[in-house]
Amino acid sequence: MNKQEKLIARLFRDTLIIFLLSMFVAIICWIIDGGIIGNFLGTESIAAFGLTMPYQRFIGIFANVVMIGMQVLCSKSLSIGNLREANEIFSQAVFATLTVSFSMAVGTILFAEQIADLLGANESLGEIRTLTINFLQAYAFALPAMALLVMLMPIMQLDCDRQRTLISSATLSICDIAGDLIIVFVFDGELWKIALTTTISYWIAVGILILHFFKSTASFKFLPEAVSTKNLRQMILIGLPEIFGRGSLVLRTAFLTRTSVSLSGGVGVAALAAIENFSDFLSTFPKALGSSMQMIAGILIGEQDRNSILLLMKLALKYSLIITLSITAAVFLAAPIIADFYTFDADATAYQMTLEGFKLFIAFLPLNAIGIIFHYFYQAYGRFKLASTLAVVSNVGFIVPIVLLLTAHFGMAGLWLAFPLSNVAFLLTIFFLTCRHCGRITFRLEDYLLLPDDFDVAKDKQLNITVVSKAEVLGLSETAQNFCESHGIDERRSMFAGICIEEMAGNIVDYGFDDGEKHFVDVRVIIKGGQVIIRLRDDCRSFDPKKQVELYHSEDPTAHIGIRLCKKIATEFNYVNVLKLNNLIIKI
Repeated sequence: MNKQEKLIARLFRDTLIIFLLSMFVAIICWIIDGGIIGNFLGTESIAAFGLTMPYQRFIGIFANVVMIGMQVLCSKSLSIGNLREANEIFSQAVFATLTVSFSMAVGTILFAEQIADLLGANESLGEIRTLTINFLQAYAFALPAMALLVMLMPIMQLDCDRQRTLISSATLSICDIAGDLIIVFVFDGELWKIALTTTISYWIAVGILILHFFKSTASFKFLPEAVSTKNLRQMILIGLPEIFGRGSLVLRTAFLTRTSVSLSGGVGVAALAAIENFSDFLSTFPKALGSSMQMIAGILIGEQDRNSILLLMKLALKYSLIITLSITAAVFLAAPIIADFYTFDADATAYQMTLEGFKLFIAFLPLNAIGIIFHYFYQAYGRFKLASTLAVVSNVGFIVPIVLLLTAHFGMAGLWLAFPLSNVAFLLTIFFLTCRHCGRITFRLEDYLLLPDDFDVAKDKQLNITVVSKAEVLGLSETAQNFCESHGIDERRSMFAGICIEEMAGNIVDYGFDDGEKHFVDVRVIIKGGQVIIRLRDDCRSFDPKKQVELYHSEDPTAHIGIRLCKKIATEFNYVNVLKLNNLIIKI
């Protein structure tokens, strides 16, 4: 593995760990709610909880759509050093999401009975209908907090406050679990009180994230003067696949719920609720892998760095297979224990049906992870039509006919088998689309990225080197100067490019490598339209050269004279710290 591959691997691992932990801890609330409801509140309560799943998935659609658009646009803005634009995008996204979530909360409280009817909780279900309505009304108060949590989580990553994400997620889980246990063992264990506990837990978790913006070192700020609809259309367009994905997922869940009721009544929907509930937990792993890739890819796409994107995709696919295959084997072996967690002791029928479900459906996970990696990449790049189509066919287009076909012959077992088989169909679709795009059968990963030929500058017009010592910096400045001259850049600007690299990379090594840790400076030089573009990236402590020049400008004109020189030479000189990396973009 060369230095560049190690850099991408390190960045991906660090981002993945945070996404995994934050998503894992957050989803635990839903898993614990499902387990406690199934074990202590009985079959009617878990059935009511299951009937609300389409609603729970629907209400998060807008926040997730805007979050994805915000994340991609912010990453691209940061890739060119435009922090002000990133803050404007963030402010517009938060305002729009809060407006919608508060409106949905009010609507849910006022029209809970009508929503219950749409979910299938009609009068014929008796007590299950009442439990469903009460749950919806208590859960509605959590909607603004849930929306804020979705919006702020990626910002903590981009703004280098990963630890706060973990603290917030851990607090959410601890409060929810403790609250659920208090409701069950101290109070009368009513379903709506479980929902109220979830609401309180989310608001506490959001409060922890909001404290980040009071830090003097926070780069992201909410800008009231920037609130408008300027970037909202673009954010929704980028997140459009999420609308189709979430919307079709709601339809899929409603279809599966009604199918399970027709096949096995209340026991069937209880088993499906357990499977879907645990499936959402398992899906955090593919989603974390996809989100980590997408966040980094957004930056690399902005830099038009084809080679690094390819390295990132290889790494994401490798990790996805290792992680999901291990989990698949573990769940298959532990299926009896997991099924027991979700079922009431006296209900042997529900236990057997749930056990069978866990053993059959789990094969979906590795296939799903691979599909999500490609799906999220297409979304980050801007292939909205393709990503939207894939989202719909994945959630509805494949699973519905497969369920109808298999359940007619195998009953509930056919429903469980439809999960992995629909993911097989999804991957085959990507295969056929790529082969058609290339005009040939291909298994090259680069072809599956569907990047246009002119996406990046030609390989002979780019120089990518990672250095780890002062000696390598001195050698690189000469290499960069020769590189520029060999591509038609005049001697003066070629010399300036070498000076900037030597000065800025040298400063990083001198002052950033003094903490005893291993560090790197990743340097990329490209020739584009007769312009020299230099990007320096390092993993040392945060250091903004532009700010340092401004701080010492009046006190000592000789301070940071090297930085002053580079800034004077450059036509553009932009710095941003993102994902705990210093990024400096110099154009000459």
